[in-house]
Amino acid sequence: MCAVENVEGLVSGPDEHPLRSALFVTGLWGRDGGVAAHVKESAAALAGQGVDVHVLAAKIATDDRAGGVTVHHRPELLNTRARVEQRLGDICALDPEIAHIHQVDDHAIVARLRAATPVVISAHGFPGCTSGVYYFAPGQECARAHGPGCIPNLALRGCAHTRYPRTLPAKYMGVTRGLAMFREADLAVCYSSAVARHLATNGLAHTAVIPYFPTMTPRVGSGYETRRRVVFAGRLVLPKGVDVLIRAVARVDADLVICGEGRREPKLRALARRVGIEERVRFKGWMGPEQLAQELADASVLAVPSLWPEPFGIVGIEAFSAGRPAVGSATGGIPDWLKDGVCGVAVAPGDVDALALALGRLLDDPQLQQTMGLAGRDLVAERFSAQRHVDTLLVAYRRARGRWQERSGRAQAPQAA
Repeated sequence: MCAVENVEGLVSGPDEHPLRSALFVTGLWGRDGGVAAHVKESAAALAGQGVDVHVLAAKIATDDRAGGVTVHHRPELLNTRARVEQRLGDICALDPEIAHIHQVDDHAIVARLRAATPVVISAHGFPGCTSGVYYFAPGQECARAHGPGCIPNLALRGCAHTRYPRTLPAKYMGVTRGLAMFREADLAVCYSSAVARHLATNGLAHTAVIPYFPTMTPRVGSGYETRRRVVFAGRLVLPKGVDVLIRAVARVDADLVICGEGRREPKLRALARRVGIEERVRFKGWMGPEQLAQELADASVLAVPSLWPEPFGIVGIEAFSAGRPAVGSATGGIPDWLKDGVCGVAVAPGDVDALALALGRLLDDPQLQQTMGLAGRDLVAERFSAQRHVDTLLVAYRRARGRWQERSGRAQAPQAA
């Protein structure tokens, strides 16, 4: 029986040996996507609570630093042909009290770090899914564990979601190794009830749900009484449902702003022309945090039309923090933050008619936009704040430290006053 520990809502109470130092291990230090942005802001938030945070990164995409965070550049980190000592360098000499791994899937690194310190691994997606997107069709989420039964599903039921099936055997074996790595860790962290269910299905014990928090400083927008602007922010790939969104916007009186880039952009531009709304759709490409925050603040409504079960959908709480409502798919982790009829409207994934109806409802009623947007802002303050994230993360770290001591048969030395 899996012990899924939902530490959301708990605070870090008195600790005989409070955490003084932590090591983050990540492939990227920067803001290239939601996960990288979260890792950067989580490290800064933890450092803001007095923890000495070191980050070991294979690639550094920004010069931004936060007080209390030291970034170590190690290009060899992801080179599995090199010895693990070479890949980690002298980072173990820092003697961190906890090691937290983000998107570095390597059993050798976990084993080496665990020899000296507790290890926590974050599941930002669905680590037990060969295709990575964990669904058969819109609204038909997978609910099975990784194993031989996945093979006929990949071949016959369409859950592979790829035009290159030759890559699937290697991906399948990679998932098998990845799950073994998660089992080796002292705690697996995830960020939504959807991913928690996925981890439990795959037999992962000692799993904690930690709340995300907005990674951008919210901006102030205006002009909602006269503006009819729908904003999408994310990668331009099929599971994100932008095709469905374009077809829905063609049925309402609205402009559509698409923030993001991806291989599907040419097809999306062609679709906008085909349905007759080319003049109403603006493709703005990748944006920095300040630009994107302003686009969200200026939106009448944020659209999250995902076909796949989003592990969370952090852009939703980014829009809420600016006081803007959302229309999104009722799938994956989205219902964790999108409360239907309170801070937005939830629709069935892939349903063009329902999406158009929900967008029209909000676009036609600026007062409803304001009411739902403010409810979203309150929700973020209550459940998805940086302080709540740190408090629950410290609880999870304390539990990981306890389990590491139990498994290794040794106790960490008391911390200096």
